[in-house]
Amino acid sequence: MFFVALIMGITSAHALDVNYLTHGGSLPLKTWTAGDLKTLAKRNGEISSQKLLIDESAAKLDLNDRADIDLVTIVGDHTARVPRFMVWREYLKFKLNHDGTLSSSAVSNRLLVPTSLFSVSKITKIELGRANLLFPEIELHLRTNPAASRGEKLYAQSCLACHGLSAKALKVTSIADEQLKSFSTTHLKFGITLDPKALRGLVAYRDALVLEHSEVKSVK
Repeated sequence: MFFVALIMGITSAHALDVNYLTHGGSLPLKTWTAGDLKTLAKRNGEISSQKLLIDESAAKLDLNDRADIDLVTIVGDHTARVPRFMVWREYLKFKLNHDGTLSSSAVSNRLLVPTSLFSVSKITKIELGRANLLFPEIELHLRTNPAASRGEKLYAQSCLACHGLSAKALKVTSIADEQLKSFSTTHLKFGITLDPKALRGLVAYRDALVLEHSEVKSVK
């Protein structure tokens, strides 16, 4: 009843822009008015996560572009960069405010970091795109090892939530073998585990970046 009353109180027509981020800039996907969000909330019972809204916004993209999305940037009273897995696994919740704007919050028992980092009020824009556009240091430029490519994708989709909250993403090259081996133990209570194949991918990705960043000296 409270949620219905909240929707009935919407009077303004705030717009929420959802864009697709590319190397050439932002491509507009969809603009949501307060009325659109109200309709979405009614149809979904409530706006419980970003997933439904983002899926509908990205419907005009082709399958390859949609598959490449691994980072969601939410802009409001501050900016929160959210790895794709947090959205698709519903780690985040949306709330429809009485003035027609949206706010987001994180599910506190599923994250290692303070949930306040993902609490954004009066959201005006959401950008979908690849993580390496905003964190170019995670890009593996020479993909000679398929395992390293898998590790890069895993890092972008599943690790940036805790290790890339600012422009200074975690330096993958500094991760020790012991940390990787203990990953499942330290992350299990948050529902995050690594199978042996995924672990090998992260190790290969780290080793590839170490090699890539090493200074190559000519042999005389």
